[in-house]
Amino acid sequence: FSPLLQVNIIAGALVGGLYLGIVFSSGSGAVEAYIERVSRANRFEYGKVRVAGCVGWALCASITGILFGIDPNITFWIASGFALVLGVLLWFSRPESSNSAQVMDALGANRQAFSLRVAAELLRMPRFWGFIIYVVGVASVYDVFDQQFANFFKGFFADPQRGTEVFGFVTTGGELLNALIMFCAPAIVNRIGAKNALLTAGIIMSVRILGSSFATTAVEVVILKMLHMFEVPFLLVGTFKYISSAFNPKLSATLFLIGFNLSKQLSGVVLSAWVGRMYDTVGFHQAYLILGSITLGFTVISLFTLKGSKTLLPTAGYNNAA
Repeated sequence: FSPLLQVNIIAGALVGGLYLGIVFSSGSGAVEAYIERVSRANRFEYGKVRVAGCVGWALCASITGILFGIDPNITFWIASGFALVLGVLLWFSRPESSNSAQVMDALGANRQAFSLRVAAELLRMPRFWGFIIYVVGVASVYDVFDQQFANFFKGFFADPQRGTEVFGFVTTGGELLNALIMFCAPAIVNRIGAKNALLTAGIIMSVRILGSSFATTAVEVVILKMLHMFEVPFLLVGTFKYISSAFNPKLSATLFLIGFNLSKQLSGVVLSAWVGRMYDTVGFHQAYLILGSITLGFTVISLFTLKGSKTLLPTAGYNNAA
């Protein structure tokens, strides 16, 4: 949509926003839910599969940081090329159906588990709203903070292009460590519980945002950026395990897409406009102090609103996919 932006910036923004919303924002949530569903159906941990995504993100961060300094259009062409390759692979893929899958389908395990009646029941459940409070007050605020963090990071460099390159390298290192922690995250979350995993992620997010409000050097910002590698595994793995332990496991995909992904995106729309005005009026540091205080406050509230469980089954322990 770059040529369209040059012709009409409003039309380009609308088309680009629609495309990114459908393909990236919504698509990433659908992929996450699909991976979790397949992992439970085949008795392996979601976090261990998600490692591949972390490694891919790490490689792309460095490559993109370099290519943006040469020509930003190269990145879009490469992304389009890989999208075509993925489309061809999906077109020719033919998953084999096992006997057990056919039996489960005959028993009705794969029938649509979500309905308006189920949705109404969820809306009457305090634990559902307790989870929404965490997503909106902690995860969504953190996402809005992270959206403009690259611009904040580049402000510590005399040359913005150099800042972009360094940010790409830092992201690569963080994502590689993220992959390592993601591999170990299921075992850790199974031990401490899903609620504690979400609270831990909330504390890490709060520390990073509040720390950024006091950062004065690029080194400090790099250290704070590396906290992201701990937050993502605890948030994603903890979310799926919390949904599976606090609600009907058959609804895990639906609850993730609606209770986590959709609520986070919708609240992000409102928060982005407000936070954007704060950046313009009070600057990054003061805005981060406010955002960090909000996430910390909602993390404390979630201590009482999230449902705890003394026993927690690992994701791979559920036989039926949701």
